[in-house]
Amino acid sequence: MPISAAGADQTAGERTTPHLSPECCLSLLSDATGGYLALSLGALPIVVPVSCALDGGCLLVRAGPGSLDRLTAKPGIVAFGTAIPSADGTCRRELLVQGRAEVVRQPATDVPPRLPLANVSLTTVLRVTLERLTGWEYRPAL
Repeated sequence: MPISAAGADQTAGERTTPHLSPECCLSLLSDATGGYLALSLGALPIVVPVSCALDGGCLLVRAGPGSLDRLTAKPGIVAFGTAIPSADGTCRRELLVQGRAEVVRQPATDVPPRLPLANVSLTTVLRVTLERLTGWEYRPAL
């Protein structure tokens, strides 16, 4: 699982560490409950709010009713982003997952308990491989 060595960006009032270790990113991702999924639909980019759960070496994401109605059987390459505040509130960590997505055909039995489905027919669940996992930590400027 390669980690991007992107340079540090700095915005007003914040300072950032260039990247988080792969182990830290994976640990933080296991605590994530939601984020945004970016994919191409009909050659146009779309971003959809989703809930998520880590399932072994993959990320399961669930989109709400109508969000991905026109999704093909092979969604292809996608990106998932989420922000996770630290427990003490002193920093924010942002994670980006890039990988291949596939539609989960039987989500009622294939989804971990952290991602319960109220009505399987109203949601779309995708399994995303963790091909590239990148993370940054932001803290208030000194």
